Amino acid sequence: MSDAVKDIEVPEKSKQFSRNYYKSKKLSDEYGLDMLLEFEDSVIYAFDYLDVKNKIIIPELNPTTIFYSNAIMFHRNLVKSKETLLKESPNLKEMNKQVDPKIFGTFFQFAINCLINLQSTIESFANRQIPENYFINDDGEEYEVSIFHKIDTVLPTIKEKKFKQAFKRDNFRVRKVIELRNEIIHLKPIKDSTNTQYKETYRKLIKFDFPRAILAVKNFVNFYEPELIEECACGKEYYYELDIIDKEK
Repeated sequence: MSDAVKDIEVPEKSKQFSRNYYKSKKLSDEYGLDMLLEFEDSVIYAFDYLDVKNKIIIPELNPTTIFYSNAIMFHRNLVKSKETLLKESPNLKEMNKQVDPKIFGTFFQFAINCLINLQSTIESFANRQIPENYFINDDGEEYEVSIFHKIDTVLPTIKEKKFKQAFKRDNFRVRKVIELRNEIIHLKPIKDSTNTQYKETYRKLIKFDFPRAILAVKNFVNFYEPELIEECACGKEYYYELDIIDKEK
């Protein structure tokens, strides 16, 4: 853009606006404007942020890719913490073995962070694909729908193709991500007469197949928007041990 306008004289009104913007505490959207950052081969949207008196410019990244990246990062620690949990917890033959509650606590932290980020990947992606004011009733009122309605009905309608037909097993895994995440977020103690009130959910979390879930979420996103989640040329997927999974199983 700088080359395209280098021989064009900037109007005085634009110069005055720039001076006012630099001095003002107002942000770009308060002027009804969007911001762009120009790179060598692309232009991307950005937003400004006022840090006390310093106005800085930040690229507006797609949250879907951020959430997915977070899930990948937590996964490596999750694998190690699960190994420690299964190795260090006492079995029936080692009841005198010292018990460290922090071991399960650490696993739980990594597991729910990975799970929440996977579910956020799915929902943020679906919301981005659905047009504004899509869910309006006959009275002109907006209504809420479940994430399952969005991915099972709305996305296939908009994109004119169905993920659950092309990837039946991965569609099942995507649903399990959402279901377990909801169970964790709305965690309630078992109402039966028992002191171990969260054991069912905890067992599900330990047993949950995170590597295949991660690949399923990636396949879901890329099915509707090809190559949004790209393979890393640096080979970090191997670092996170995701290459060992057979996608057909």
